[in-house]
Amino acid sequence: KFGPDHPKVAKALNGLAELLFLQGKYDDAKPLYERAIVIWENIHGPDHPKVSTGRKYLAKLLKADGKDDEAKRQYDIAIATQEKILDPNSPNYASDLLDLAGLLKDQGYYDKAKPHYECALTICEEKFGPDHPKVAKALNDLASLLDLQGNYDQAKQLHERALRIRQENLGLDHPDVAESLNNLAQ
Repeated sequence: KFGPDHPKVAKALNGLAELLFLQGKYDDAKPLYERAIVIWENIHGPDHPKVSTGRKYLAKLLKADGKDDEAKRQYDIAIATQEKILDPNSPNYASDLLDLAGLLKDQGYYDKAKPHYECALTICEEKFGPDHPKVAKALNDLASLLDLQGNYDQAKQLHERALRIRQENLGLDHPDVAESLNNLAQ
């Protein structure tokens, strides 16, 4: 048998929290995510990938629940941890930067979001090459921000590049291609 502070208990709590989150049961999921984080912190210390990942899941839940300030705090902690323990060119780090930038964009902090989008794009280009679908995602996200800032010409160039990458890699009938086409039409 496992005790209440066993890593497998944390994994199970996190999995159940994810299921509840997907069902929209945020109030039920939140304490499970928090408990899993505490267990992982007690076992591994605060600067461990499992703790950082748990915080990212919690941040996504908080954002979905409209608790943007709490979500930002969790993203900030997770990203600071990853800066300590991961390669700064890690695709996981780039993904987290995109998530934080999206939150900042949604809150209207466009100037704070932009460097995160740009950094994530640079990481994706260096890690995957200039024509990878992950680059297209980063381009699309940055372009959407530029649209909101009124930088329409620059946004259009990025949207067009994202569309080209997606069409070449994913085919014409892929949902991400449709998203890029929709973004260009707006």
